[in-house]
Amino acid sequence: MKIKPLKNPRWRPPALLEAGRRTLTVRTAEGEHTYHGRRSVETALEGLSGHVCYSLAHISELRHSTGALSWTCGLWRGRETRMVHGPSGVVVTSLQHTLDASEDPFSDLCRVLEWLRGYGVPPGSVASMAWNLWRSTLDREMVIGFDPEVGQESLYGGRQEIQAPGVYRDMLSFDIKAAYPVAMASRPYALSLRPVSLSTMIDPEASGLCHALVMIPEDLPYSPLPVRVMDGVISFQKGKISGIWPWAELAAAIELGAEVRPIRMWAPKREADLFGRWWPVVAEGRALGGSAATLAKGIANATWGQFSMVGDSKATRSWIDDAGVRSYETPEEPRGLPHHWTAHIAGETTSRVRVRVLTEGLYGGSVAPVHVDTDGIIVSGDYVPPAGISGDEPGQWRIKASMAEVDIRAAQLYRWRYSEGSDYSPEEFHYCAAGIPAEDAPAFFAKRSGPIIDLDMRRAEMSPHEARELVRLQMVGEKIRRLETM
Repeated sequence: MKIKPLKNPRWRPPALLEAGRRTLTVRTAEGEHTYHGRRSVETALEGLSGHVCYSLAHISELRHSTGALSWTCGLWRGRETRMVHGPSGVVVTSLQHTLDASEDPFSDLCRVLEWLRGYGVPPGSVASMAWNLWRSTLDREMVIGFDPEVGQESLYGGRQEIQAPGVYRDMLSFDIKAAYPVAMASRPYALSLRPVSLSTMIDPEASGLCHALVMIPEDLPYSPLPVRVMDGVISFQKGKISGIWPWAELAAAIELGAEVRPIRMWAPKREADLFGRWWPVVAEGRALGGSAATLAKGIANATWGQFSMVGDSKATRSWIDDAGVRSYETPEEPRGLPHHWTAHIAGETTSRVRVRVLTEGLYGGSVAPVHVDTDGIIVSGDYVPPAGISGDEPGQWRIKASMAEVDIRAAQLYRWRYSEGSDYSPEEFHYCAAGIPAEDAPAFFAKRSGPIIDLDMRRAEMSPHEARELVRLQMVGEKIRRLETM
């Protein structure tokens, strides 16, 4: 895949839309105006054809501004990404809830766009702005390419697991500040790889890959390597496993006592510091403060995943009634993207974060975490982090929240109350509920005193049969939650 530095961007002014039932509030550089009635809203949309349009709330709510028959919704892996108004051709993209807490979202949006404009990046979707911002930091054309099947096999998600469901008191939530950007800028990446001898040393500082058989000791507190049990499901198992992993992750497993027998090995053929010039630019955006910084962080975090895009899992949602109650989805034909040649970049990135969570979060601290999620852990209040890597600087473990109580149902499914002395009421619950709309989370927890089912599909020692059963149960559980929150 050839990636060129950003040149000749096309600038279009932004507009921020907020929809109601046959109403639409539009914020632009010219001011704010609310339109009432279908005809007035449609006229307003026609006037926005030269703008890049964003929506604050769930973008599908836009269907109520004129009637759902005028709209179609773009989906990627079931998530709403954009709305298209048929009569005017206006495309509205999501800000992915990054400005939900903003007191003046249009002002914060403009602050971020001005920061991006300084690097020649025009307004667009969060993903397109992320990709173009990275391209703006390139000083030459990059050619990145490696076997896409091997690259995809080396790509696993973040570590997500719990010790046991339950209510825990006097806890701390830690995470690695700017974990992914710091990992990306920490050392060079392999632009391409070449097969090497099985006797080659597994160098944790080089972005090589290895297909291996691994024996994980049963007495290890935590298994060090992810295993793909089925599509979209990974677990951390003990005993004999096989897979393709980046060298850094295999080196960490060896350090913990795992036995590794290589089957195939690939070493970097060409390397480059892909993100060294990018990280200082991202740091500028993170320093904007408030909700503007949240949007800037969202843009930065949308960068690494695009290296694994394969052009599938897209669909279009249409409605068959103007009230927007009944809909149907039309899958789009998969189209090949050149990004599938760069999957090893995404795989190396996620591996770097998992290694830190393993060696520092799970094995480096003074007590065992009760919850692990990607770049963060929840631990008891007497936890002592590893020496020399805690603080509030990027790349350091920091205290994100002091919790008087945390009610954990599964990985990414818990609620908590802040400790006394925080900016929040000690009686108020806050929620992390992946897969449940934010507005429905309180009702879900209030109606259930314990977990519905075991949603922690990344726990250790999971067999393929167990994984399939948990996927089935999760689908049932999602139906139960929808019924409970109606």
